[in-house]
Amino acid sequence: MPLTLVKEVLWRASSMLQDIAPQFNLHTEREMVDWLNDGQMALAKYIPAACSGIFTIKLLPGSLQNLETILAANVKLADGSTPAAPLQVVQMLGLSHNMGTDGVTPGNAIPDPVDRRILDLNRPNWHSVVGTEVKQYCYDPRTPRQFYPQPAIPAGGLWVQAALIVQPTRIPNTGTPGSELYLKDGASTLVISVGDESVDDLVNYICARATMKSAEASVDDVRSNRYTSLFVGSINSRVVALTGNNPNLKRLPLASEPAGQAS
Repeated sequence: MPLTLVKEVLWRASSMLQDIAPQFNLHTEREMVDWLNDGQMALAKYIPAACSGIFTIKLLPGSLQNLETILAANVKLADGSTPAAPLQVVQMLGLSHNMGTDGVTPGNAIPDPVDRRILDLNRPNWHSVVGTEVKQYCYDPRTPRQFYPQPAIPAGGLWVQAALIVQPTRIPNTGTPGSELYLKDGASTLVISVGDESVDDLVNYICARATMKSAEASVDDVRSNRYTSLFVGSINSRVVALTGNNPNLKRLPLASEPAGQAS
């Protein structure tokens, strides 16, 4: 669980940009928070593990389960609490075990996914068979937000524990000049949505975007390139360490780019 406060990340970036007397004078808080949100999304694209976690989720009645958006009321976090916003799922990694009808009672384990073709051949009516717990499931990574539990989920739903990659929660950006939310000495206790190991990457991303904006291109192009190199170099190294594959990212990824596409 991240522990780094949003205001701490923004202060570090403001310090690097020499924008601390007063803070948010050269770059408004609204800009900085937008860049921080974009930086979190960029990390989610290239390092999905930065946004993965274990959640208890409620499966809805029926055979096909769509996890693209899971309502907050249908999610329990590790401490038993409910998230403040729905989960926007990028990919399901797997199911662990049943959690009963109350969502807190551990039940039987759920084996690794089975090939749907086997069920289709041996039990053609399996989509219509309803049960009281998930015994197995079919999952195709080509449709990473959907899967088929077997037997189908009854009316009222069932809870299971699942490993998911979720989109980072967007940081609220409602502050205004003179009433900023994330000043260094402000009262905000909001934390970032990705792991603390990504703080330096977020700072470099914010600084790269900020220096891209400046009118003094001859000077700030050099600074922007430096921050961009730090960010993409870290991303490339982390992906190699995790997967053994080099994404060969060369320029700053912006939030609108397709997930997993190196630039």
